[in-house]
Amino acid sequence: MKKIFVTLLLLTAILVGCDNESKVITKESGLRFLDDSLGSGNEVKPNDLVTIHFEGWMVMDTSDLFGDWSADQQRSMNLIGSSKIRNQPVKFVLGTGSFIKGSDEGLIGMKVGGRRTVIIPSGLAYGEQGIGPIPPNTDLKLVVEVLDTRESVNVEMWDVDPATFKTTSSGLKYAVIKDGEGTFADSGNVVTVHYSGYLEDGTKFDSSVERDEPFSFMLGMGQVIPGWDEGITLMKKGSRFRLIIPPQLAYGEVELEKIPANSTLIFDIELLDIQ
Repeated sequence: MKKIFVTLLLLTAILVGCDNESKVITKESGLRFLDDSLGSGNEVKPNDLVTIHFEGWMVMDTSDLFGDWSADQQRSMNLIGSSKIRNQPVKFVLGTGSFIKGSDEGLIGMKVGGRRTVIIPSGLAYGEQGIGPIPPNTDLKLVVEVLDTRESVNVEMWDVDPATFKTTSSGLKYAVIKDGEGTFADSGNVVTVHYSGYLEDGTKFDSSVERDEPFSFMLGMGQVIPGWDEGITLMKKGSRFRLIIPPQLAYGEVELEKIPANSTLIFDIELLDIQ
């Protein structure tokens, strides 16, 4: 009797696994996904501002690919990130490359309240180069829950008169677009800003405005690049400045995913609050 019961359990597991596999969608790009729950809210569209919870793993073992890996201790060694562990949802604009590379296609069509398992082939992710802890030619697995989606705001560079720029002794250039009120921000203050960042050719690499997510940090403590620590001390609450930051006050020779090494960076910054 016991053997019959075990056999039935195994057969049920196999049938469920087969049923799951039959529901897997494979896109032309090679990306695959399975909807664990559909949700009933607004649908995610290209260029939307989305808010999600996610868990992500490197795929080192393709067994039980669409199963629940969250409680698997062996799989935890391959975890690359989890907003649930920190209880901090992630907010970004689809198509800007602000989230895990190759993930955008897997989110389109989801609905608020939905949960989806997405398998990103290495060619869509970090390919032959890999990145950080992710080795070359590694597929990725994401489990995504959509908390919100809305039409994003498209931010463009402010129109600034080149004749208004001043240069500090460090090489930082700045222009006052709008002067604020009260005292200047100082080291040790917690400041809250909205910003958009661009390369010299006008390519936008980040924008808190598009994410609808102001950024707060302690000024003068090295929590941001030196050009920010210096430039924001020139601002008052309500100010709007354009900062042009040379490489030695930005990321120097370090190459980031969207920022080449030795890049001069341009920021349009509004100082929202000083504490």
